[in-house]
Amino acid sequence: MNIFLIFLMAFFFVSSFMVMYFVTPVIIQVVKLKRLFEKLSGRSSHSHHVPSFGGVTFFIILIITLSISEQFFITSRAVFLIPSCLVIFFTGLKDDMTGISPWNKIMMQVIATTMLFVSPDFQITNLHGFLGIHEIAHWICIPLSFLVVVFYINAYNLIDGIDGLASSLGALFFTFFAMTYFSLDDYMMMAVCLSMVGAFVAFLRYNVSKDKRIFLGDTGSLFIGFLIAAIVINILSKDYHKEINMRYISNLPLLIIAALYMPVFDSIRVFIIRIQNGRSPFTPDRTHIHHIILDYFKFSHRKTSLVIVSLNALILLIMGFITDYFNHKISIFVLLVISAILAITLHKLRMKLPNHVV
Repeated sequence: MNIFLIFLMAFFFVSSFMVMYFVTPVIIQVVKLKRLFEKLSGRSSHSHHVPSFGGVTFFIILIITLSISEQFFITSRAVFLIPSCLVIFFTGLKDDMTGISPWNKIMMQVIATTMLFVSPDFQITNLHGFLGIHEIAHWICIPLSFLVVVFYINAYNLIDGIDGLASSLGALFFTFFAMTYFSLDDYMMMAVCLSMVGAFVAFLRYNVSKDKRIFLGDTGSLFIGFLIAAIVINILSKDYHKEINMRYISNLPLLIIAALYMPVFDSIRVFIIRIQNGRSPFTPDRTHIHHIILDYFKFSHRKTSLVIVSLNALILLIMGFITDYFNHKISIFVLLVISAILAITLHKLRMKLPNHVV
């Protein structure tokens, strides 16, 4: 990477940080003035109203970044990313303002994903040996890709339950993506990822603040979850086996799962618990990992978020070593063992809580 590219990447990071840092207080003032607060519920971790439109600034930053970066690195991805992200953004905005039914929300996610998949830059056709799979037929990969995107949008939305958690995880995820795009020499998407990292770092100032607190809200969590899923699809659509230096390059999809571990693991675990208890998997409760740690250890939101993000980073480091030195069978086994240990530990902690969900 030459000096110009280093300066350009630093520009995207710093400018996004500054936009987020100075625009967010304005949004907080508007939300308080118009009383656009999130409704409190029995599963809420707060006892008073907090503004929840933090995702607005993230969306502004993404549009500006895509528009500027396209002038330096000519691609067609912004043409597909901007309209699809727009659909998700307004879906979350309506949910925050007036509410929206789960099925209508999923329908809009499917529409946005369809708009994205029109581009060949967001179509997975080859897994390069992961699970022994190489070329994938369209009738298999398209429905599977839809499932992955819709699942992850909602998984990221569900993990956004306490101050600082989704934001800290987002900073970790986009840092990982920026490093991956650097390995792929894809500086346009690297710029997008660094912009999001800068925005998350600045947003944390307010997300964990005592006097100027603001949430991502569905406006932010749905849109950011969609962007993360779109980036995963974009990376896996590339001939990454020619670019990334890994001994077992077929393990890259598993390494991505490890990077995005907490929302994926927690959503699957919670869905299983709810189904076992004869309830809808979308029924809200306090069985998420952040609720269990909050309720059992009596940690603050900051400390709970730090524990979960550190655990995600540790799992990524472990799997980074494992996937580089061992094939996908051993790597999958290690990840399943880690998941089983964590799930059993959380189950035991939950059973010790006085008001646990049986």
